[in-house]
Amino acid sequence: MSTNTWNNEYHIALEGKDLQANAMAVDCTGTYVVLAGRRYVAIANLEEEDSLKKFPRQSKYDVGTAEWNPTLHNKELCVISSNQRLEVLTWRNEELTQTHSLRAHTRVITDLNWHRFDPNLIASCSADTFIHIWDIRDPRRPTISLSAIAEASQVSWNRISPNILATAHDGDIKIWDQRKGTAPTKYIAAHLSKIHGLDWSPCSQNHLATSSQDNTVKFFDVESPRRPEHVLTTTSPVWRARYTPFGNGMITVVVPQLRRGENSLLLWNTANRSTPMHTFIGHRDVVLEFEWRSQKPGDTNYQLITWSKDQTLLVWKIEPFLQKLCGHEPEESKDPNDPVYSEIIESVKKSNSLTKVQPLLQEFSLMNVHIPNLEVINLDPTDRSCTVKATINNFVVNLQVLFPLAYPHGVPPVFQQTSSNINDKITSSLLQTLNHLAQQRVSKNRTCLEPCLRQMVTTLEQLSRDQENDKVVNTLYIEQPGVFSGLNDAYIPFPKTSGAKFCSVGMLVCFGRPVHRRLSNKIDSTTPRALSALENIIAKRNNSNYMTVSAYYFQKQRRPAKQAAAKPKALVLVYDALRLFFVDRQLAEEYILDGDVGTVCKHNAAAAASVGRCDLVQAWTLAELVAGPQQAEEEMTWAAHPFGSKLMQSLISHYASQSDVQMAAMLSCIFGKENDTSCSKKTSMKSLKSPTQFASGKRWFKNGGSPYHTIPPADVIAEGWVIPTLKTTRSTSLDNLRLEEPAFAPPPKNPSSSLYEYYKLAYAETLHRWRLIYNRAEVIKYMCAPADPHKGVQFVTECHGCQAPINQCCCNNCKRLSLQCSVCRISVRGSANCCIICGHGGHTNHLQEWFQTRDTCPTGCGCRCLMETAELFNT
Repeated sequence: MSTNTWNNEYHIALEGKDLQANAMAVDCTGTYVVLAGRRYVAIANLEEEDSLKKFPRQSKYDVGTAEWNPTLHNKELCVISSNQRLEVLTWRNEELTQTHSLRAHTRVITDLNWHRFDPNLIASCSADTFIHIWDIRDPRRPTISLSAIAEASQVSWNRISPNILATAHDGDIKIWDQRKGTAPTKYIAAHLSKIHGLDWSPCSQNHLATSSQDNTVKFFDVESPRRPEHVLTTTSPVWRARYTPFGNGMITVVVPQLRRGENSLLLWNTANRSTPMHTFIGHRDVVLEFEWRSQKPGDTNYQLITWSKDQTLLVWKIEPFLQKLCGHEPEESKDPNDPVYSEIIESVKKSNSLTKVQPLLQEFSLMNVHIPNLEVINLDPTDRSCTVKATINNFVVNLQVLFPLAYPHGVPPVFQQTSSNINDKITSSLLQTLNHLAQQRVSKNRTCLEPCLRQMVTTLEQLSRDQENDKVVNTLYIEQPGVFSGLNDAYIPFPKTSGAKFCSVGMLVCFGRPVHRRLSNKIDSTTPRALSALENIIAKRNNSNYMTVSAYYFQKQRRPAKQAAAKPKALVLVYDALRLFFVDRQLAEEYILDGDVGTVCKHNAAAAASVGRCDLVQAWTLAELVAGPQQAEEEMTWAAHPFGSKLMQSLISHYASQSDVQMAAMLSCIFGKENDTSCSKKTSMKSLKSPTQFASGKRWFKNGGSPYHTIPPADVIAEGWVIPTLKTTRSTSLDNLRLEEPAFAPPPKNPSSSLYEYYKLAYAETLHRWRLIYNRAEVIKYMCAPADPHKGVQFVTECHGCQAPINQCCCNNCKRLSLQCSVCRISVRGSANCCIICGHGGHTNHLQEWFQTRDTCPTGCGCRCLMETAELFNT
C-alpha cells in the first residue's frame, strides 16, 4: 500500500487478488477499511503501507453488506450480513473478534444500516419482507419488527431525524417512524423498476434520493411524495447514488451484475442534471462499493474510496476544481507561513507550469479557430477554460469547456452550456455526443478540443434539419388536413356520439352529446357516417380552420358577459337494470353447492322463496324429489329414475332459453357428470345428455346472418353452432373456456359438456363482477373443461439414475426426482431454474446466490449461463 504515489487523480491503496471480497466499508475516522467475502474478512489501515490483516471465515455463505458503526463511541464495531444473520465484529488491538450474532430473518438479508445517533441500534431488511431494528445490548431478538408485503431490498436511517428510516420494496418506498407503531407513515410509488439504492440528504431531513434499474435517480420530498422534485437520467441502470459531503454533488455507479464495461463512477451536480461533471476512470472491472473518507483537519481535498470486481482499492482525491463544479467553494485552511505548506505550493506551481499548462497552451495555439458557424470567444490556459458560441439556423448555443489538471491523460474536459435557445432534449443529446467523443480521445491520451467543437457544429446542423423536417410533416398532416384526409378518412367510421350498453351485473350505461349542442344547430342533429364528412360540415359553417372531433363537439359557447360561463358537459348515465333480468345477487349470496343433493336443493328452494321467486321454488322442489331415490335406496341412483335425467335436462334447457344463466349454471354444477375424471367435484348423476328440443328455432351467426349480434341466445348454443369462449370478457381473473371444435364446424355428437361448462363459466364471470369471490370459486370447482395442450417450448432433461429423457418432476422408469441442484447436489423439490444452453440448474435461491458473484455454471462445464441465455433470447 502506498499513500504517496498518485496516478493522475487516484492511487492504488490495496490489491487483494485472493480476498474475493464483495463488500467494503470505511470507518468513521477514515483510517480503517474492511473488506469482506466468503473466504476472508480483511482490515487495512489507509495511513500505513502493507497493513492488511486477513481473518479467515468459516462459512459457506458470502457476505452481502458491511458497515462500520458511524459514531465515535463504538467506532471499533463493524457488522456484516451473511445469508440470514448479522455478525457484529470488534476491531481492537489489531484483532478482529465476533461479539454478536443476530438471527431473526428467515431469508437472505439484503441490506443493513447503523443508526447515525444511537451507537447500539442496527436496522436490517430481508427478502422475507421484514425490517428488524436491533439493539446490540440485547441481541436475542429485535426490539422492533416492521412488516411489509413485498421484499425489502434497501434500508436507510435519516441523517437528521433520529426516528425516521426509509425502506425500498421493488419500485416503492416506505417511510417509517419507530415511535408510531409498525405501520409506515408515508408511501412513495417511486419507480416502475427495482430500486437499488437509497440515500438521505445530509442537509434536509425531508429529502431522499433513489437509484433504480430504470436508468434514473429521483429526488423526493417525503412531505409531498406524489411526484419527484427532480429526475436525473443516465445511460445505464444505477446501482448506488450518494450525495457528496460538499456542495450539490452526487456520485453514481452502474449495477455490477450487468458487467457492460461501465467501470467508471460519475460525478453530477444535482442543480445541472443534463450531463455528469466528471468521470472517475481507473478500475478494470465494475465497481462494487464506494464510500467517502472523513476529511482530515485542515485538508481541503476530499477523498473517495472505491472497491471493484478487479479486487483493487482506489483512493481518489477530489480536487478543488471538481468541488467548484458541484457548487462548493473550498476554503484554504492551511497557514501560508508554514514551510511545509509553502514547499507544497511551490511544487504544485512548478508542476502546473511544466506539465499542465504547456500542453493545453500548445493545443490552444495549434487549434483552427475559423470553424464555420462557430465563434471562439475566449481561450484561457491559466484558468484552463474555453468559451465558444455556435449559431446554426435558429439555434444559438454558448458552451464553456473546463479542463481538469490531468487532461488529456485519461480525464476528459467538462462541457457546460451557459445560455442557449434550445430545449432540454436537444441539450442532452448534444452534451452526450461531446462527452462520448472526448472520452474516446482522452482514453488514448489525445487532445479533443477541436474535434469536439467540429462535432458540436455537425450535431447542431443535423438537429436543426430534423426539427425543420418535423415542422413540415406537422404542417402537412395537422395544419392542412385536406391534403390527405379526403383519401383516407372516407374509410374511417365516425366516432359514436351516443350509445347504451348492458353489463353482466345488471347495469345499463348510456352516453350522449350535451342537450344544448344537439338543439343549437340543425347541422349537428345527425351523426356523419365517416370522418371525412366532418370537413363538409365545417365548410357549411364557413370555417376554414382545421377542427378535430372533440373540438367540434365541445367548443366553448359564447355567452353574455354577465352570465356564468358554465362548461358544456356530456353526461354518462348508469342505470340499475337488475330487476329486468333473472339473475339475482341476493340469491347468489345465499345459494350453496356443497353437501347432499337433497339438502342442497331444499336450502336453495328456501333461498328462492325468500326473494319471491315461486318458479324457482318449484324447480328446486322437483330437483329434490328426483334426488330422493338415491337417499332411500343406495343401489338405485336418481339418474336411473324414469323422470330423472330427462327432467334435469328439461329444467336446464328451460332456464337457459329464458337467459336465466344463474339457475342453469347451478343445476349444471349440482347434477354434473360423476364418471368424468376431469371434473374436480363428483356429484350424483351418472350422465346428462344434451337437450334436443328447443322452443326457438333460431340459429346464431349462420351464413348470411348479421355479424353484429355477438351474444347468442342459450337455446341456439345447444344446437351445436358456435359456442362463445368468453375471450371478450374484461375480467382477467377467469380462465377462458376454450373449445376444441372450431367455429362453423359440424355440430358435435355430444355437445353437452361444452354447453354446461359455458353456463358455469358465464355465471362465474357474473359472480366475479359482483365481487363475490368465494362464491365464484365454488362454481369454478365444478368446471370439467380439459386442460389446454402445451404449445410452447418444453424443458427436457435426463434422469441421473437411468439416463432416460424426462420432462416431469419424476422419472417414469426409476421414480427418482428428475432435477439435482448443481450447487448443493440435492434433488430439487421446490422452486427451480435451469440453463437453456447447458441444461444444468437447481434451487432458485442457490443459483441466485451463486450468480451474484460468478458468471460460469456451478458444475464446471464452462457455460456462462446468464450471458449465453441472454444472447440466445436477444437473437
